[in-house]
Amino acid sequence: MFTRFWKLTAASLSLIIITGCSLFDSGTKSTSDTVVGTVNDKPVTYGELRSSFFISPAQDDEDPETTNQELREFLSLYLDYRAKIEAAREAGYFEMDEIQQELKNYQMQSVYPFWLENKIRDELLDELVDRSKKEIRVTHMLITLQENATPSDTLDAYNRLTEARDLYLSGEESFEDISERVSSRQMGRTVGGDLGYISGGWAVKPFEDVAYNTPVDSVSMPFRTSFGMHILKVEDRRETVPQRKFSHIFFQTRGQNVSPDRSREKAQEAFTAISDGMSWADAVVEYTMDTDSKNREGEIGWIDESRFEPRFIRKINEVTEPGEISEPFESEYGIHIVRLDSIRTYRDEQHLREELYERLRNLPRYRENKASVHKSVRQNANERVHSETYDSFDNFVQAHSSTDFGDIPWPEELLYEPFYTIDGVTYPLQHFVEFVEEKVEGRRNKQYRHTYLNDYKNAMAEKIVVDVTKRVFPEFDQLSQTYHEGLAVFKITEDSVWTRSMQDTTALRNIFDENRDDFRFGTRYRFYRLSADSEERLHDARTIVNHGLPIDSIRAAVDGLILRTDTINSLDSFPFDHLQGLEPGEFTDVFEYRNRDTILYLAEIMEPRRMEFEEAFMQVVSVYQPILEEEWVQSLRDQYRVTPRPERLEAILSQRDQ
Repeated sequence: MFTRFWKLTAASLSLIIITGCSLFDSGTKSTSDTVVGTVNDKPVTYGELRSSFFISPAQDDEDPETTNQELREFLSLYLDYRAKIEAAREAGYFEMDEIQQELKNYQMQSVYPFWLENKIRDELLDELVDRSKKEIRVTHMLITLQENATPSDTLDAYNRLTEARDLYLSGEESFEDISERVSSRQMGRTVGGDLGYISGGWAVKPFEDVAYNTPVDSVSMPFRTSFGMHILKVEDRRETVPQRKFSHIFFQTRGQNVSPDRSREKAQEAFTAISDGMSWADAVVEYTMDTDSKNREGEIGWIDESRFEPRFIRKINEVTEPGEISEPFESEYGIHIVRLDSIRTYRDEQHLREELYERLRNLPRYRENKASVHKSVRQNANERVHSETYDSFDNFVQAHSSTDFGDIPWPEELLYEPFYTIDGVTYPLQHFVEFVEEKVEGRRNKQYRHTYLNDYKNAMAEKIVVDVTKRVFPEFDQLSQTYHEGLAVFKITEDSVWTRSMQDTTALRNIFDENRDDFRFGTRYRFYRLSADSEERLHDARTIVNHGLPIDSIRAAVDGLILRTDTINSLDSFPFDHLQGLEPGEFTDVFEYRNRDTILYLAEIMEPRRMEFEEAFMQVVSVYQPILEEEWVQSLRDQYRVTPRPERLEAILSQRDQ
């Protein structure tokens, strides 16, 4: 069934945030513009009514007549809701601090997912689809850096890679030899070198961006990723080779008690056995040394070429037909016999997009979308760093590189120079300096880092993200307005009905006195629950109580005992069903409750009786609230001249049924 926007309650408030974004065609323009009611002389159209009624598409089994009947009933409810909005606006609820803060919280919570779903997701997916059709063979140099590397370390890495790039371009050494010498090392091995072919989504995005924007046989300038500082060379660009699924039989060549020569002999023995008719599954069980894939007939899955060393990839690429099995070959991992199991294909472009979207959702670039939102906001807000001021700032920082940032003696005239403009507002350098001073406060390293400029830009973008989003996406502005209205209506309803109903003791007392027999207790059972870590403790407790110790005092007599008491009006559910058939003063048998041995003690069976006013208070309030709300709503109808036009709605519904 449809989800409906009915009376505004705390439970239904969450629905209001999406009211106004109809997923339905509202009909023809003339039908949509038909006025089906007025509130405070303001028209309410059929289009507005319908978009507030439907917040999900119709199901195939939806009964049109049922839907129309619910829409007829909804008309008066919606007009009453608009009257509450008018009342809240006149009473100043929209400007209340608590509502403004709640609105701000909602906007900040929803603005980033909104950008992702309405712009960034499609941009990232379009880019991923485009890049997935081309593969780039890349080799690189990498000097690893921590995320919080100092400016001097970052600059040193940049300069070393610039020199390495110039050396390669001079023709004096090969890229590979320079990379071997310049790149950082981990566990004795270089972290640079040939990465083979990469495609969209197979590398961190900053690296992928540079790779796809560097021509073949060209070398990039140094650039930063989360791993450190790189330069890369594009060796080749080709149409993407369809992803392929492989199984293998594996033989170790390294490790304790491993003989490479013996492994080569066993690999050849396995290949001969397969050639002579042994099934692949039997050969895997008989020969493979890969325990992880042994129970899957050697399956190693869909191969991401960027995650394997190039020699392994080159050898498996020689296997081209599904079912084809390679001869034994060696890689840095060991010795393999591989079988090509499948080649991934797509029915059409839509199928490709669906597959890549699933991949995209698991990529950091999708999950960490806040940076992308900030970038888009800054672009739409026409940001500008005033280069002359920044250069002066940077030079002054370098001249005081041995001084803590907070102690740099800034020239007053420099601090007032224009530094950064965003969304039509220009901020002086002093604004940025104060930002950096807050960043370095409390840090061990109080030196300036170039990453602080990007942090500053993003902080400024966050301040205007809601306003910019409203301009770029009018529908987000509408969502915010609708949510704002919902908050105001919720609050005025709380004050006019819910809070007032609890404070009007005269009316509550009259309702109670006139309906005494409606407020009654049924049979109630007062009990104690005793839990312990052993049956012996419960046995001791039961014995002591049966010998006359008041049960309220039992914890002092038995160590490790948990005692709780309560009153219930039914013995139907667990664990209270254990009390059935007991007389006051009797214990149940031991049973397990919440992983502990437990017994119950029936203290009292209380006979049915009338409630006193204090006991019935909340029940009386629940009776009074709808009476009070109806009176309040009727006063709003009169004050704001609520006028439904059901005959116009009926004409539209009848026309649509034909």
